[in-house]
Amino acid sequence: MKLVQLFSIRRFSVVFSVKRFKSCVSTMKVFTQKRNPITGSTEWDVQDENYDFHQEIARAGFADMLHDTERNKKYQRALQLAIEKMHSNGKKANVLDIGTGTGLLSIMAVRSGADSVTACEAFKPMAECCAKILEINGVADKIKLIPKRSTDVTVGEDGDMKERANILVTEVFDTELIGEGALSTFAHAHKCLLEPDCIVVPDSAVIYAQVVECPTLWKWNKLNDLSDADLDIVLRTPQKMIDCPGSAAVHDLQLSQLPRNTFRELSDQIPVFYYDWSGRTPIIMKRTVKQDFTVSSTGKAQVVFMWWELNMDTEGRICLSCAPWWTHPDADLASERPQDSVPWRDHWMQAVYYLPQTTTLEKDKEATLISCQDEYSLWFYIETEELKRQSYKRPNCECGVHMALSRTHVSYLNDGRRSKKFLEQLKEEINNESVVLDFNGSSLMGLAAAKLGAKAVYIQESLNLNLGILQDYVSTNKLENVHFITELSDEVLSQVTNVVTDPNFPSAILPWENLKVAYLLYQYRSRLNNCVSAIPSSCEIWAMPVEFQDLHKIAIPLGRCEGIDMAVFDKLVENSSNISDADIEAQPLWEYPCKCRGEPVQLLSIDFANLKPAYAMDGICEVG
Repeated sequence: MKLVQLFSIRRFSVVFSVKRFKSCVSTMKVFTQKRNPITGSTEWDVQDENYDFHQEIARAGFADMLHDTERNKKYQRALQLAIEKMHSNGKKANVLDIGTGTGLLSIMAVRSGADSVTACEAFKPMAECCAKILEINGVADKIKLIPKRSTDVTVGEDGDMKERANILVTEVFDTELIGEGALSTFAHAHKCLLEPDCIVVPDSAVIYAQVVECPTLWKWNKLNDLSDADLDIVLRTPQKMIDCPGSAAVHDLQLSQLPRNTFRELSDQIPVFYYDWSGRTPIIMKRTVKQDFTVSSTGKAQVVFMWWELNMDTEGRICLSCAPWWTHPDADLASERPQDSVPWRDHWMQAVYYLPQTTTLEKDKEATLISCQDEYSLWFYIETEELKRQSYKRPNCECGVHMALSRTHVSYLNDGRRSKKFLEQLKEEINNESVVLDFNGSSLMGLAAAKLGAKAVYIQESLNLNLGILQDYVSTNKLENVHFITELSDEVLSQVTNVVTDPNFPSAILPWENLKVAYLLYQYRSRLNNCVSAIPSSCEIWAMPVEFQDLHKIAIPLGRCEGIDMAVFDKLVENSSNISDADIEAQPLWEYPCKCRGEPVQLLSIDFANLKPAYAMDGICEVG
C-alpha cells in the first residue's frame, strides 16, 4: 500500500466517525481545516463547537500574566493609593475595571476599600469564569459584573452603571503597548464612563526606543547573498529584496537574552511617545514625532529596540518597567547574570522594529529618529543631514520575502554554516550532466545547483509568492537551466540524477514536520533511477530533558494569586488546553534559559537511500 493511501484512509475514518457521532448526539461539532505538513494535503478535523473559545483561552497568556507578581503588586498598591486619595478628598471611590478577566483587579479594589466596583468582560467564557471566582472568594455581592465590551456599557438610571466611575483600573496592553486597542478604550472611557476628575490606574505610559546595529537580528529580516566556504558569492540577492522596506510588523523578543556582544548601541534610550491615560490631555490616535539624538557609536542603524513603562500612580512613585536588563531601573548590574535580576514575563516582552533601510551613522554626529504611531501599531525611520525621507508611511513588503517566509526561515537561510556545508556537498556531486530535482525551492539549494553547472534543475513549487521570489533569483543570477513544475511527470523523474532538498520547509513548525522530504522521496522512489543521489543522505532527530528557569510559568496552574482562589480559572484553562492545544509546543529556546537534566537521546534516524514504511496502530503513517 502506498503511503498516500494511508492518509486517505485515516481521513475517511474521521469523517465516518463524525457522521456516526452526529446521528447519536445532539451536540454540535465544527470542522477545522488543517494542512498536513508532511504530505502537503489539506485535511479536515472535527472539534468541539466552542473550539475557537477554548483556543483563545488556552493561548491568551492569562496565566502567565497572573503569575507576574510585580505587575500584580504594583497594580494593587496603585489601586490602594487611588482609593485612599478619593476618600481623603471626601468622595466615594467608585471603581470601574475594564477587561476584568479573572476579576483579580476588581477583588483587589474591594479589599482596598472601594465603595463600589463595576467590572466588564466581553469574552463570555471568561465572564462566566469570573462570576464563579467572585462567588468563591465571597465578593460577588460587592462587584457588579457586566458581560459586555466597555464601549457597549451604558450609564444612567436604566443603564449598566447608575453613575460614572471616578477610578478606572485596566490592563489592556501588549508588547507594543497599544496593540490591543488601548487608545480607543481609554478615549471612550473618558468620554462616556468616567468623571472628569477621575484617577486612572495606570496613570500614564512612556514608550522608549533605542537605535542599534545588530547583524544577528538583521539576518531575520533580509536575505543575504549565498556564499561558499571561500566567501565566493554563488547566488546574489535580487536588488528588489535589498531595496524592499520590509514589514512594519513588530518582532517581539526577550531582548534580555540577546548577548550584548551581538549588537552595538548607536543611541541612548529615547522617550518617543508619552500617553496620558488620566484624561488630563487628549489621546492622539495618529502622530509622527521627530527627535534629534547624538550618535553614541559609529555603526549601521539596522533596528530599533522598543519597550515601555507604566507610571502606575498620579505621583509617579510606582513604575512598572518592561525594559531589557541593561537599562532596567531595578537591574543588579553587578551580578553574574544581570538579566536574571529583572522580573520575567512573557505576556509583555520587548519589541524589535526593522528599519526600512540601513543607514550608516557616525559617532558624535546628529541624527533624527522618526517615530510613527497609528491606533494600533508603531514604526520607525532614521534621517541624517545627508538622508531625508520623502514619506513616513507604514512600510510594506514589496519583494514577497516578508510575506512568504517567516523571520525564522529567513534567519535559517542566512545561516552561513548551513549554506557552506550544503554548497560543499553540491560542488562534490554536481557536474554538467547532472539533472537536479529540488522539493524545497525556498532553500535556494536547487538554484545553487543550477549556478554550479547542473545541466537542468527542476523545482517543485506551486505557491505563487514562493515562485515570484525564485523567479527573481533566476533573473538576477541569469540562470537558464531552471524549470518550475507543480507535478512531477515520469519523463522528468526518469532524467533525475540528484535530489537536492534541504529538509527545512517553510511550512514546518516542529522538527519532524521536515520529514516531508522522506515522504516525497518514498513516494517517488519507484519512478526514480536506482542510482539517484540524495542531498542530504540521512537525518536524525534528538531530544533531551531540560528544566526551564521561567518558561514553565505560561502553563502551570495559579492555585492562589495574591491570596485569591483561582482554582476555577485553572480548571478552565486546563480544560481548554486539553481540547485545543497539541501536546508539543514550538518555542525559540534561545530566549528561555534552561538547565539540562539528562543525556541527549536519539529519537529517530532515517537513511534516505533505504526508506521503509512503518504503520502505527492508529493509521498514522511514519517513514523509517
